[in-house]
Amino acid sequence: MAAPGQLQRRRGAPALTDAAALDRRRAIAGWMIPAGVALVAVACFLPTLRNDFVLWDDDLNFTDNPSYRGLSWRQLRWMFTTVHGGHYQPLSWVTLGLDYTLWGMNPAGYHLTSVLLHAANAMLFYHVVLALLRRAAVSGPALVLEGAAAVGALFFAIHPLRVESVAWASERRDVLSSLFYLATVLAYLRMAEEEGSGRARRWYLVSLACFVLSLLSQAWGITLPVVLLALDVFPLRRAPRLLEKAPYAALAAGAAALAFVAQQHQPAMRTLAQHGPLQRTAQAAYGLCFYLWKTVAPWHLSPAYLLEGRLDPTAPRYVLSLVAVAGITAVLLLTRERWPSGLVAWVCYAAIASPVLGFVQTGPQIAADRYTYLACLPWAVLVAAAVHRTALAHGRLAWPASAAALVALGVLTIGQTSVWRDSFALWEYTLRIDPTNYIAYTNRGVARHAAGDLEAAFADYDAALRFNPGHAEAYNDRGIVRFAHADVDGAIADYSAAIRLRPEYADAWENRGIAREAK
Repeated sequence: MAAPGQLQRRRGAPALTDAAALDRRRAIAGWMIPAGVALVAVACFLPTLRNDFVLWDDDLNFTDNPSYRGLSWRQLRWMFTTVHGGHYQPLSWVTLGLDYTLWGMNPAGYHLTSVLLHAANAMLFYHVVLALLRRAAVSGPALVLEGAAAVGALFFAIHPLRVESVAWASERRDVLSSLFYLATVLAYLRMAEEEGSGRARRWYLVSLACFVLSLLSQAWGITLPVVLLALDVFPLRRAPRLLEKAPYAALAAGAAALAFVAQQHQPAMRTLAQHGPLQRTAQAAYGLCFYLWKTVAPWHLSPAYLLEGRLDPTAPRYVLSLVAVAGITAVLLLTRERWPSGLVAWVCYAAIASPVLGFVQTGPQIAADRYTYLACLPWAVLVAAAVHRTALAHGRLAWPASAAALVALGVLTIGQTSVWRDSFALWEYTLRIDPTNYIAYTNRGVARHAAGDLEAAFADYDAALRFNPGHAEAYNDRGIVRFAHADVDGAIADYSAAIRLRPEYADAWENRGIAREAK
């Protein structure tokens, strides 16, 4: 007969085995769920590997730019000192130089890198969402919490608004800067968890280091200090630490100054005389509403949403946007005690989007899908929270409904990747969305010209000037076609028109000089 102690140990053994098995299952789920999120993201964006470079900055950055090709000291020096294209993004250039070293000028390699970076972002965001839900003190089984976090991460990762950032090779800066941005936030959340221990300081330093890397990839994260202060309020429920945020603010201020200097090299920056405070405020309100609406209704997306030549802030869409922004803000302030996450999400959304809402306006666009890559993360967190609550209350409804919504988003995303297949596909799609888009006519004209179809190119340049007589690039490009057809006087007239519109337009000056010499 066994001694009582021995009997107790044998009876206790299955319990220990069960606990170990449960720990193993949790560990497996801990890596399988985020890995599954990443695989779904890769699957949705895999078609981009068939895409070419496009005539929409890819020529400026890759096909006509030998400076980034390689990782020798000469290329690295250029990468860390240039503001090429109006951006300071040395780490993004380093990854593109690595792409050239591995793939040469094969666009499939560049697209593969962007897809893998996006998949890594999806995994990181899963962990960010999970940490936020846990800090919000939501209850329920761990698997339900992890499933809700996965839905939120997939809502971000396979939403059609992500296509522009992932499928467009020139937007490497979006996915790379976001990788380090998400790592910054995750390390900050870990620091908050470890508060009071020696590990907290290490996580704080990791967070700052990741923030530096994000800013060196692109200055997307300059409003991060506001986001961290908002997270302190909820869900971290800690008193805002202004001194703790000072290093983030100093880094952000330096990056913002660099970004502003880089943008000064862009001819399309609008002055206050051209685009006053009222116009900028109206545009900002419209942008906040536009991105929120496209998150809910992601169709009729366009690579180029054009800003009118002179924005009228009393136009209905701007007045309605201002009213909507004021109304949403008021409602969320009134309900902040019952629903603090709503107000925090709104503040974070507005803060992240603010640098691209038109307060400093460059380029012809009023909005762009790529600007949602980070800005709409708060809505994905709210989606995860809603799924979690629904799963606890109506378990049978939450998961099929979530799966159906994600399948629909995935199908739309796969379809949207084909828009970026090549220059013709890109600009013909854009013209289907907006038949008056002068940028699309001009760029399709350049593509047709490169393909040797000068007559069709001329017609596109004509159409661009019909919809925007102030478009200097279309005059210059039409002049090139006239010169090729031996219409030297017509070419000189077009080049002169381009110079009148943009006195700093070096290509037009050079082309007019060549035409005058040939006359």
